[in-house]
Amino acid sequence: MSKLYVFAIGGSGSRVLRSLTMLLSSGVHTDYEIVPMIVDPDQSNGDLVRTVDIMRSYENIHNALSFNNNEKNEFFKNPISALNNDGNYLLPLIGTSGISFENYLSLSTMSLENQAIMRMLFSNANLASDMNVGFKGNPNIGSIVLNQFTDSKDYNTFATNFVNGDKVFIISSIFGGTGASGFPLLLKNMRTNSNTALANAPIGAVSLLPYFNLKTDKKSSIQADSFITKAKAALNYYEKNVTGNNTLDDMYYLGDDFSAAGYDNCDGGGNQQNNAHLVEMLAALSIIDFAGKQSQQNTVKNTNFHEFGLESDSQSVMFADFGIETNNIIRKPLSMMAILNSYLNNRDASHRSSQKWAKDKSSILGDSFWRSSNFSTYNKYKQCFEKWLNEMKENHISFEPFRPDKSSVDALDIVVGITPHYGFLSKKGCDYIDKKLSDNIGKISANLNPLQSFLELFYITLKEICENKLKL
Repeated sequence: MSKLYVFAIGGSGSRVLRSLTMLLSSGVHTDYEIVPMIVDPDQSNGDLVRTVDIMRSYENIHNALSFNNNEKNEFFKNPISALNNDGNYLLPLIGTSGISFENYLSLSTMSLENQAIMRMLFSNANLASDMNVGFKGNPNIGSIVLNQFTDSKDYNTFATNFVNGDKVFIISSIFGGTGASGFPLLLKNMRTNSNTALANAPIGAVSLLPYFNLKTDKKSSIQADSFITKAKAALNYYEKNVTGNNTLDDMYYLGDDFSAAGYDNCDGGGNQQNNAHLVEMLAALSIIDFAGKQSQQNTVKNTNFHEFGLESDSQSVMFADFGIETNNIIRKPLSMMAILNSYLNNRDASHRSSQKWAKDKSSILGDSFWRSSNFSTYNKYKQCFEKWLNEMKENHISFEPFRPDKSSVDALDIVVGITPHYGFLSKKGCDYIDKKLSDNIGKISANLNPLQSFLELFYITLKEICENKLKL
């Protein structure tokens, strides 16, 4: 399987990776092995730490499963792997820990003339900036520091192993420091690499325009009122040095009105953990879109530009607000995963074990499975998935495709805008799911492990229900 190397630059990059992982877990998939490579000097960044943990859980679940022509399950099907199998997914920066930007430059060892030039280019606040928490919205700092990542062992491993058929996608924001500076540097270094497969590779990118606000904090070095100015400056640079010089195949732009109440203003570190946003999920979809394009290795690039629009100007987005193409990709997979999780929330382990489908496979899907480490790993991931959906629901602009999950609500009636079609005197909700699970238990191969049996059974059943009862 060819590889799609996804470079996620800065906090926004990690948040988009989080959404990509959630989409893949629901059954959205590509024909590529996804290899995430996070570029962020702030390795304690809360968004980064959370995303790495989620991708590790995904990889553990995927590796416990097998996928072949005999099985139907597509939950967690798309492989995600770390470049060096270290489980960190990071492209480390060297020499940025525990020092200021001034010390990183070795300013005191420069000649007086060069020191004077540096002090003209960088403010005293820039020079005193703590490198542990990134570039604090300063692309002029990022453009200096990020020049060194191409000398790292990990980057050289990536460049050496890249072969024809592989692709690259770059995620960055355009209104901060790390992403705005890292994207053009990364692209330039790839296009001048000695490995011709990489130099001529299909490369796509998504640049996030301002899409969230920050609370005003005079003590913070990051202020939301500078986002538009920084975005305009970066776009002007990109026009000449990124999209205007035949180096990029596909460019995706995404943004949103960011006048709403802002996130807490954090310069970095563990407290920088923003709620999931619809724009980040759409940015993840740009990766899916790029992966599906028929691209060829060549030296002449004609950049294709892509934007995303909604069918209506709604402040609370549901599936009906997306176009047909988007719904064809995400509506059924997300709905299947949401219904699966709703069933688990409203039918406890003792109930599940008492059902015909579990009794018929009691040695595999009995009490021992619901207490197993494999199910515990899935359950942990399930909670992350539900939190991701809830954060998008509570954000602005909100994404609210599902009704609140309560025991009093029909589990098949949680998809907003979709009414289940039951037959006369038919069971409903979770009771109907139990019936169909029991009908389908005979389709499950006897040689599957418990986790695989569980996901295979629910995938077959929920796909059938979504197509026949929800018309998805």
